[in-house]
Amino acid sequence: MKTSVSLLLPLSFLLSACAVGPDYVRPETPTAGVFPEATPGGVAVGEKWWQGFGDAQLSAFVEQALLANVDVRIAAGRVEEAAAGLADVAGARLPQVDASAGAAQSKVSDNGYTPISSTNGRNRTVYRAGLATSFELDFWGKLRRATEAARAQLLATTEARTQVELAVAASVVRAYALAQSAAVQQRSAEELVAIRTEERRIVGARFAVGSANASDRAQAEVNVAAAVATLSDARRARANAEHLLGFLVGRPDLVLPTAGSVALVPPPPPAAGLPVDLLRRRPDVLAAEQALVAANARIGYVKATYLPSFTLTGALGSESRDLAQLFTAASATSSLGVDLRAPVFDFGRGAARVEGAVALQHQAAATYERAVLTAFREVRDALSDVRETIESARAAELREASAQEAFRVAEVRQAAGQLPLSEHLLARRLLAESTAAVARVRHDRIGAQVDLIKALGGARVEVPAK
Repeated sequence: MKTSVSLLLPLSFLLSACAVGPDYVRPETPTAGVFPEATPGGVAVGEKWWQGFGDAQLSAFVEQALLANVDVRIAAGRVEEAAAGLADVAGARLPQVDASAGAAQSKVSDNGYTPISSTNGRNRTVYRAGLATSFELDFWGKLRRATEAARAQLLATTEARTQVELAVAASVVRAYALAQSAAVQQRSAEELVAIRTEERRIVGARFAVGSANASDRAQAEVNVAAAVATLSDARRARANAEHLLGFLVGRPDLVLPTAGSVALVPPPPPAAGLPVDLLRRRPDVLAAEQALVAANARIGYVKATYLPSFTLTGALGSESRDLAQLFTAASATSSLGVDLRAPVFDFGRGAARVEGAVALQHQAAATYERAVLTAFREVRDALSDVRETIESARAAELREASAQEAFRVAEVRQAAGQLPLSEHLLARRLLAESTAAVARVRHDRIGAQVDLIKALGGARVEVPAK
C-alpha cells in the first residue's frame, strides 16, 4: 500500500499541468471608426425599448410574447440543455464514487483443483459490499478544454436566446404597427370608396344630359374599382397583421378592435454609437464568437485524446462468507492503483481528428467575421432607412396638413354656396389620400427604427465589475 501511495503522489502534480491546444485569441476583423450614415443626437436603447412608443396595449403584447412565444421557449430549452451539458462535462473532472453490494453462491467441483474441506464444503456463499472510484488525471487539459468548450456553448445558446427575444419583440412591434396603420388606411379607403361612388353618380347624371362623354363615365368606374381594391388591400393587410400578432403572443383567436385605432407615433431614433460597440452588443455576434471559442477549445480536447492518459483507481469494501461478519475489521478489503493508457498505432486517425477540429475552428472564425460584417451592413442600412423615412414622414405630414386646410376652406366655401360639389369631393379625396399616406409612411418609419434597434443588438444590461 505504501508503495502505491508513493507512486500516486508525484502523479497528483500532473493536475497542474498546462492544457494542450491553442488558447483563444479574438481574431482581427474589418471594422470602421464611425458609421458614415449616423447623425448627431439620438437616445440610448432602453431595456424595454418598446415602451417608448407610448402604447400600453403594445407593451402588454410584447411582454406576453416574451413569456408565451414558442420560439422563445425553444431557445430557453436550448439554454437549459447547454447548462446541463456544462454541468455534465464539469463533473467529469471530479472522482465518481460507485457503491456496490451483492451475494454470490457457487458450487465447487469434486474433481477440480480447488481444495474442498469439511469447513468449506462444495457449496459456498460470499457477501460483498464496498465503494469504488476511478479518476482520470487531467494531465493534458483534456477535461479543462471540454469544460471550456461546454461553457462557451452555454454562452452561445444564451446569446441565441437573447437574439430570439429581440427578434420576437421586434416582430410584435412591427405586426402591431402594421395592424394600426392598416386600420387607419382602411378608414381612409372607405372614405375614398364613398367619394369615388359619389363622383361616379355625378358623372352618370352629367352623361345622361350629354355634358359628359363615355370616357368620363368609364374613368369614374375605374376610379371606383381602384378604391374598392385599395380598401380590400387594407383589410387584408390588417387581418394578416392581426393573425401574426396572435401567433407571436400565443393567442390564435386574437381580435383587435377597429374603432379608435391610430397609427403609432415613433419615438426619437436611437443613437448608433461606435461600430466597435457591436462586438459586445449584438447577440448574434457574441454567439458566433462563443462558437469560435468552443471550436478553438475542441482542438486541445482532440489533441489530448490521443496522448497518454493516467487514471487513478481505488476501492474500499468488505467480503465475508458470513453475513454477520461482513462489516468486521477482518473482512475489510482495499485496492489502489494507477492505469496508464497510450495509443501506439492509430494509422493517422488521431492526426486526422486534429486536422478536422482545426478545420472547424477555421469555419467558426469565418462565420464570426461574417457576423461582424453583417452587423455593420445592417446598421448602415437601418441608419439610411431611418434617415430617409424621417424625411418621407415630414413630407407626408406636411401634405396632410395642407390637405386639411384645403378641406376646411372647401367646407366654408360650400356652406356659402361658392364651391361646386365636384371640387368639394376633390378636397375630401385629397384629405383621405393624405391621411392614408401618413399612416403608411409612419409604419415604414417604425419598421426602419425597429430594424435599427435590432441591428444595434437591443439593450445590453451591463453587469458592474466586482
